[in-house]
Amino acid sequence: MTRRLLMCSIALVTLACGGGGGTPSTSSSSPPSSSGQTVVFKENEYTIDPAKSTFKPGTYTFQVQNLGQFPHDLHIATSDGSELGATTVMRTNQNATFKVTLKAGTYTIWCAVDAHRSLGMEGSITVA
Repeated sequence: MTRRLLMCSIALVTLACGGGGGTPSTSSSSPPSSSGQTVVFKENEYTIDPAKSTFKPGTYTFQVQNLGQFPHDLHIATSDGSELGATTVMRTNQNATFKVTLKAGTYTIWCAVDAHRSLGMEGSITVA
């Protein structure tokens, strides 16, 4: 992805740093439109930033950036374990996207590469 696309994505989304809670936002406080919103997740050894997020129900494009030295991916599943979406495995400095529609509930996100999840590469999304 180009630096310009990255900057535009960051401008559209405000997320907390350091694994704290984050809420995607745009200039409007209305719920996501049918075309959705873009949210950015950054992966490194062995973290997903943000690790916890709160969203409103709607359709989202997850943009995932691998800022680490090792390959990473990102998966999302419902509380019953049903997987909703995932990226391909990304090498260093690669990005990937996928679109999901989230209903009220709690979701788990994680990296499924090797033992990354057990090393701490997981988090949660609350949709309310």
